[in-house]
Amino acid sequence: MSKQKRAARTPGRPKLNEQEMPIQEIIIQIAAKEFMEQGYESISLQQIAAICGVTKATIYYYYSNKAELFTSAIEYMLTIAHKATKSLMDSEGHLRDRLARVAYIKIARPHSDLETMLKEAEKQLSEEHIQRIRSAEHLLYDLLAFHFEKAMTEGQLQSGSPMLLAHAFSSLLMMGNRDSARELFPSHEQLATSIVDLFWQGAMKQQ
Repeated sequence: MSKQKRAARTPGRPKLNEQEMPIQEIIIQIAAKEFMEQGYESISLQQIAAICGVTKATIYYYYSNKAELFTSAIEYMLTIAHKATKSLMDSEGHLRDRLARVAYIKIARPHSDLETMLKEAEKQLSEEHIQRIRSAEHLLYDLLAFHFEKAMTEGQLQSGSPMLLAHAFSSLLMMGNRDSARELFPSHEQLATSIVDLFWQGAMKQQ
């Protein structure tokens, strides 16, 4: 190897193949999935490390403790949800149809309720952790509220609090996680449509 080539190399961790996903991204994606499906207490850092195919020490290289990994994972999940929801809500079509698409995507991928997870993890989380999660969560409410306010201005929805509607819609969507509700309909699409119909009947402007 020439001196020029040797000089071009930089010391440090081996460079990943371009087609390989960075280790930290693998960890955060898998952690988000496991926390959302199993909650905070039911999954350990050792289990997450095993699923990722890394050592527990590797997780500690990126995250100081379980609470930090949990917070980062939930932030990651909420950021992905915001991006997907924005894409659907900004698309063409009637608001009711766009809400149905949002509902379908959420119902097709059931997961633990955020409030339940936070309650389970609250003793381990600092105020800074909780604030980070709430800030990411609020971006979703802001997005929905923006479209609800626009619909109120256009006369599609009755006047009221757009933010309250955003919270109400999000709460209704959590019904889609319940087995008792899912069993009432032959498909996720029909359940999503029924939930949006219920929401729309209460929110739409009366003629």
